[in-house]
Amino acid sequence: MISIIICSRKPYISDQLQHNIVETIGCDYELVIIDNSNNRFSIFSAYNEGIRRSKGDILCFCHDDILFHSTSWGISIEELFKDDSIGEIGVIGTHFLPAAPMYWWSSPFISQYSINNDNGKASINDTRNYFKGHIADVVAVDGVCFFIPTALFSSVRFDDKTYNGFHAYDMDISMQVLSLGKRVCVTDVLTVEHFWSEDSFKNQKYIAKLDDNLNLFYQKWKNMLPIMRGLNEPEIVIDRLNNLCIQAYDATKVRKSKAYRLGHLLLNPFKIFKLFKTK
Repeated sequence: MISIIICSRKPYISDQLQHNIVETIGCDYELVIIDNSNNRFSIFSAYNEGIRRSKGDILCFCHDDILFHSTSWGISIEELFKDDSIGEIGVIGTHFLPAAPMYWWSSPFISQYSINNDNGKASINDTRNYFKGHIADVVAVDGVCFFIPTALFSSVRFDDKTYNGFHAYDMDISMQVLSLGKRVCVTDVLTVEHFWSEDSFKNQKYIAKLDDNLNLFYQKWKNMLPIMRGLNEPEIVIDRLNNLCIQAYDATKVRKSKAYRLGHLLLNPFKIFKLFKTK
């Protein structure tokens, strides 16, 4: 049985999502809804609570703003997990993480087959260059939807001691699975549509919290970084990419510094008047 664990921003999930799961999953399942309408939980603690309540032998962690577009996807996931070498399956993932506090989407090596719905505008993301059959080995999956066998949670957990908030949980649990010697994979046996907006990245508090958790992630896993799985690229390419990522991160860090912003204002004095004018 698959336990579907959802940290919901309301006391319930939408009727549309409930009906969608019923019509598409194709196997026994249970819904474990963690009511986070009062923002009581971080995503880490919410998922740990969901694990505690679950009865299935496969756990599905997914957002409350998705729809499934495949039939009998639950049966397909169960079939993939018959390979004992696989410890986690997602629908979007990166093959590379650098030795820098950067999120997985900064990687040029991403595998997925998914639908992104940004404010009603749907587009298919199809990058399956490294797939072998219906799966590809990656180093981290995106948190929109992923699966882990329940048995692994005797050795891993969502790290609510190190982190809080709602970022980097997907990368961290993927690294934990890899550290057990298990494979982390993405698959195209199910297609997920995610309803969200890139406007989130305009929210400075959102970005600041993301940066905080990425720094915590880097400090926790830096001895394993950079890391690569499922690529055929020569080692020299990976080394150069890692160096470029480090340089890009350092440059971004400088641009965010108070000294840089002050210098930028001093070199553009009229901008100071514009700032006062907008207040």
